[in-house]
Amino acid sequence: MKKRFNKYFPSLFISGELLIVAALYFISLYIAFGSFNLKQPYTTALVAYLIIWPILSYVSRDFKIGRAVSYYNTFKRAFTSVFIFVSLISLLWLFLAESAIDRHFIMSLILLLFVWLTIYRVSVHLVLDRYRTFGGNIRNTVIIGYDRLGFKLYDLLIRKPHYGIRCKGIFSIDSNVPLNENYPINGTLSDFFRLDLSELDSIYISDRVDKVTKDQLVQFADGHAKRVKLLPEIKTDLLKTFVLRRYDSVAVIDINNLPLDGLLNRVIKRSFDLVFALMIVVFVLSWMCPLVGLMIRLESRGPIFFKQYREGKNGSRFVCLKFRTMIQNEDSDTMWAARNDPRTTKFGSFLRRTSLDEFPQFLNVLIGQMSVVGPRPHPILLNDTYKSRVEKFAKRHESRPGVTGLAQAMGYRGEISDFYQMNSRVKLDRFYLQNWSFLLDIKIVFLTIFGIIKGQEKAY
Repeated sequence: MKKRFNKYFPSLFISGELLIVAALYFISLYIAFGSFNLKQPYTTALVAYLIIWPILSYVSRDFKIGRAVSYYNTFKRAFTSVFIFVSLISLLWLFLAESAIDRHFIMSLILLLFVWLTIYRVSVHLVLDRYRTFGGNIRNTVIIGYDRLGFKLYDLLIRKPHYGIRCKGIFSIDSNVPLNENYPINGTLSDFFRLDLSELDSIYISDRVDKVTKDQLVQFADGHAKRVKLLPEIKTDLLKTFVLRRYDSVAVIDINNLPLDGLLNRVIKRSFDLVFALMIVVFVLSWMCPLVGLMIRLESRGPIFFKQYREGKNGSRFVCLKFRTMIQNEDSDTMWAARNDPRTTKFGSFLRRTSLDEFPQFLNVLIGQMSVVGPRPHPILLNDTYKSRVEKFAKRHESRPGVTGLAQAMGYRGEISDFYQMNSRVKLDRFYLQNWSFLLDIKIVFLTIFGIIKGQEKAY
C-alpha cells in the first residue's frame, strides 16, 4: 500500500494541477474575449503553458507534502511556484507569440492561477492529513530513550495523528529505569536489537543516549536500511525560532531568527503593503485629503497634516503623517491625548474615534517607512521612556512599524498611563514578529476594521 501511494500520488497530484491550469487558461480567454475559441498566438502559448507547468511542478517536488508541514508553508510554496511559472511563461511568450497577448487575458490568468492553485494545494494538504489520520500513508517508528525527550515525541505523535507517524514502542537503555504509567515500555536495547525491523520506517534516538550506543544503533539501522532521526536536547525557550547551520565542521544555531528574516516572506509582505497602500491612496485618500483638509481648516488654523518623528525599523527615525486633530500646541511631543482633551477639535475627535486620522500613514507605507501591519510607531520621547524598563523592548523595532498592529487590534491603543500597558503592547508586538504569516496580517486587518466599526474604548 505504501509503495502504491508513493508511486501514484505524484502523478495524480500533478495531473490535478494540469487540469486546473488548463481550465484557468480557457476561463481567462472567456473573460478577455467572451469566447473559448483558440486563435494564434494563444494556441502556441497554450502549448508552452501546458508543457512548462508539469515540468516545474515535478522539478520543485511540490507533491511532497511533509508530515509536520503547516498549511501556511503549503500556501507559501504554491505562491512561489506560481510566481516562477508566471515569470517563465511571460518571458517565453515574448518569443513564441506572433503578436502581443492581450493584457486583460494575462492579468486574469495570473490572478486565477494564484487563487485556484493555492486553493488546490491547501485542499490536497487537508485531504492528505485526513487520509493519514484514518490510517493511510502511515510510517511506523520506534523511540530509543525512555526519557523526557522520548516522552515528548510520543505525546506529539499521539496528539497529531495527521502526521501519519505511528509509534510502535519505546525502548530504554537502562534496565533499571523508573517506569511511567503513561508511557508503555517495550524493553531494553537488547530487546530492540532482536526486533524485526521489516515493518519499521525510521528510528528516533534521544540525545540523552550515550555516543557509543548511538553509533551502535546507527550501524544497526544502516544494516537494515532504516532512517535514523535524532531528538536533540534543547534546554531553552529561546529556540522557538531557530536555524541550524554548518560552518565547515562546526554546527551553529541561530536562536533569534524571525519569519521576516526570510527573503520570500519579506517579498510577500512588501508586495501586500504596496498593493494595499496603493489602493487606499488611489481610491480613498485621493478624495479624503481635500474633503478632510477642508473640514480641518474650517475648524482651526494650521496645516492639514500633523507630522511627528517616530522610531522605525532598527531605530531609524522618520516623519509619521496623520490628519491634524488638535489645535496647534507645543505639547504634542510630550503630552498624550487624553479623554476630553481640550486640545482636540470636534472634527478631530471624530477622526480619532473612527481612526481616519491614521490614513495618511499609507503614504509612509508606499515610501517604505512603514508597513500595513506591524508594531505601532511611538513618539521618540515615549520610546526613550520605556526602552530600559520593558524587557526586550528593542525587539519590536526589528520590523517596519505598522499602520495597525496586533496590539491595536486587541484593543491596546491610545494613551499609555502605566508600565503594564506598555509591557502588554510589547509582548503582543513580539508575539506578532515571532509568529508572522501573511494570513496573520490579513486577520489583523479584518480585526482592525471590525474594531473601528464596533468602536473602541480608548479611541480618543
